[in-house]
Amino acid sequence: MLGLRRKRRQLFILNTVLALWFCILLYTKTQGRNSLSVEEIKVNRNREIKADKDAEKAREKRNADQHIVKDQFNDTLLQSQNPNKRLIFQPTLPSDFNPNAMGENGESVVVPAKDKAESDKLFKRHGFNQWASDHISLHRTLPDFRHALCKSQVYPKDLPQTSVVIVFHNEAWSTLLRTVHSVIDRSAPDLIRQIILVDDYSTVKGHEKLQEPLTKYVAKFEKVILIRNPKREGLIRSRIIGYSRAVAPIVTFLDAHCEVTIGWLEPLLDRIHQNRTIVVCPEVDVIHDETFQYRAGSSGDIRGIFNWDMKFRWRLAPPEEQKRRKSPVDPLRSPTMAGGLFAIDRQYFREIGLYDNQMDIWGGENLELSFRIWQCGGQLEIVPCSHVGHVFRNVIPYKFPKDAGLTINKNSVRTAEVWMDEYKEFVYQRQPHMRKLNFGNITERLELRNKLQCKSFQWYLNHVFTDVILPNESSIAKGKVRNPQSKMCLNTLDRPKHSHLGLSPCAHEGKSMEISFSVLNELLMDETCFDVSNHQPGAKITLLDCHSMGGNQFWSHKKNGHLRHRDSGLCLDRGSGINPVMQPCKDVPSQIWIFDHYYPNIKARKHN
Repeated sequence: MLGLRRKRRQLFILNTVLALWFCILLYTKTQGRNSLSVEEIKVNRNREIKADKDAEKAREKRNADQHIVKDQFNDTLLQSQNPNKRLIFQPTLPSDFNPNAMGENGESVVVPAKDKAESDKLFKRHGFNQWASDHISLHRTLPDFRHALCKSQVYPKDLPQTSVVIVFHNEAWSTLLRTVHSVIDRSAPDLIRQIILVDDYSTVKGHEKLQEPLTKYVAKFEKVILIRNPKREGLIRSRIIGYSRAVAPIVTFLDAHCEVTIGWLEPLLDRIHQNRTIVVCPEVDVIHDETFQYRAGSSGDIRGIFNWDMKFRWRLAPPEEQKRRKSPVDPLRSPTMAGGLFAIDRQYFREIGLYDNQMDIWGGENLELSFRIWQCGGQLEIVPCSHVGHVFRNVIPYKFPKDAGLTINKNSVRTAEVWMDEYKEFVYQRQPHMRKLNFGNITERLELRNKLQCKSFQWYLNHVFTDVILPNESSIAKGKVRNPQSKMCLNTLDRPKHSHLGLSPCAHEGKSMEISFSVLNELLMDETCFDVSNHQPGAKITLLDCHSMGGNQFWSHKKNGHLRHRDSGLCLDRGSGINPVMQPCKDVPSQIWIFDHYYPNIKARKHN
């Protein structure tokens, strides 16, 4: 018994000694670490950071490899089920992908305060934030805004190839090359035959990188061709030059500041593959000119139209077109195209006369081509499953050889004279000065129309642009809008969009006082609508682009009475200051408004 106790005591002492020894050793090591020099601490920290980065890269590579394996599995499965079909091409992440880099996944770029001056300077050069663009990867990732049904679409294995034509003049290096790389990165290699870059005589000074450096850069890409115009031709003739070098069955035109997204190409090629006389446009998403954020465009039911100033506009498709489509991803028939981005059968494009090569630079060619496609037996569609982003600029950063307005008006008159028949009079009524423009010889284009046995513009309005509003049928009331008690009239005062509607004495004159109450129940001056989003009494009226969808822009009015805003239930009141305001409707003199002219035979239309 005593021996057992003695052994237990010895074991306890041994364990206590070992524990003390371990504590002393741990304390010594801790002290040694704390006594490291600053340089040693930095070295250790850098090692830890490098290890973390290496681990992160390894994880990203595993994810990318798994992505590739998954895609290969899906492709193999599809081929085993139907060897004549293909899935949407799945791009892989670049080897140097950094998810936290500027602009990744289409996120906004914030310019640091120290770089703001340089950013502003570059913005003036290109009409967009070049500083932001230059700090974004040429291979940046983008969000996928396609409808869910688009992602499961399959296409014929034998889709035709395309030649992509991109014209540029004094373009920023980063936006041009990001356009090119997005096409290369997100297109099935077997579907891209060529990428044809046409340099429309870019100036050397200030654009040195577009000279020899660009030649060397694109030389490493087998499919990229660089053409240099010996003189300024403009977008229209430069596209014809690019077309002349195309060899693929389909030609796709893109602007030089675009980014294509996953699945952009197959739906376009497939639609033309089904019918070679269909010309197709992608859904156009927005790349913000200041932040380069990638934003979703229309919802799939917005189509292109034109106004009687010969300007392209977007509008909600009419009910009959929406009913015609069986699915939200079915192509949408569009009366006109924006013009920057579209694909067309190469031989069909030649058969219908390419572009009008007597038009200069750009402007109006999109409407001319749109009218010609429809009137001469083709169709123009927007394909919802194809998304391409575009940088929309508010200014033209380069000079036209002649006045920009004069050039665009000349092109518009050529369009009206060849294709619009008696409806061209509405164009001249809107802009009388255009009657006197020298628009050149149009004999060849008239002969082309006759040769192709094209239909009339009346047919186009009856069967294509069925929701058109003719100028002589557009207004229920028009002219100065007077408040008799105060002798003040509504006046936009030529204020920019997002400003507030103003007032001025009715004795004043000016176009900014010519207000219309339209058949769509809008109050507008030209295409600027009076919008009320704040539904509180005392709210001011905002000047915004008309969207023709009612909502905050829907008003009601009876002759010599109130201007009532439907959604808020408030009425327009003269107020007491320089701006009219919204107030609860009452039978008071400050809410009585009278137009110069009323048209009793013109009735309001139902909204789409």
